[in-house]
Amino acid sequence: MSKIADELKVTYDDILTLGESNQRIELFDGEVIMSAMPSAKHQLIATELSFQLKRWSKRTKAGVVFGSPVDVVLSAHIVLQPDLAFITNDRLHINDGNKLNASPDLAVEILSESTEERDRTFKFREYARGGAKEYWLVSPEKGEVEVYQNSEKGFQHLRTFSRNEVLNAPLFPEVNINLQEVLV
Repeated sequence: MSKIADELKVTYDDILTLGESNQRIELFDGEVIMSAMPSAKHQLIATELSFQLKRWSKRTKAGVVFGSPVDVVLSAHIVLQPDLAFITNDRLHINDGNKLNASPDLAVEILSESTEERDRTFKFREYARGGAKEYWLVSPEKGEVEVYQNSEKGFQHLRTFSRNEVLNAPLFPEVNINLQEVLV
């Protein structure tokens, strides 16, 4: 890419000059993506899933759960905001108190009509490249959670859990998340 094209891309430093905001702002290869605020249903799902993971994390002292928005800075031109993120204790150094400076161990996206394509393509690819161990796609409409595990080939579909099942995944083998409580 040419130097001029790089200079035209928005950077994370450019975003920081805006100051704190309730607006969700992500950078996809230097392009600013602003999303509408999540629906009430989206927030209920995020809150319940966060609650269940935080309860387990506090009990086991395995790591830290972050709700949205938290910036995940993968490069100057790629900044994502997962709906939920988890980092293990051995990677707490990626949290500088303001942002995560690498992919979290787990990134969770709750799908909506306006975000599903980006969640399944750009974010899917970038979290995998960044080294996330797992990626969960939560579909309120279908009442399911798709679990992907990272490998040498990128994220590989591990399993899809439905509303009437209990989710446990490789990163959290002892966590049993009752999806009837999450997928409201």
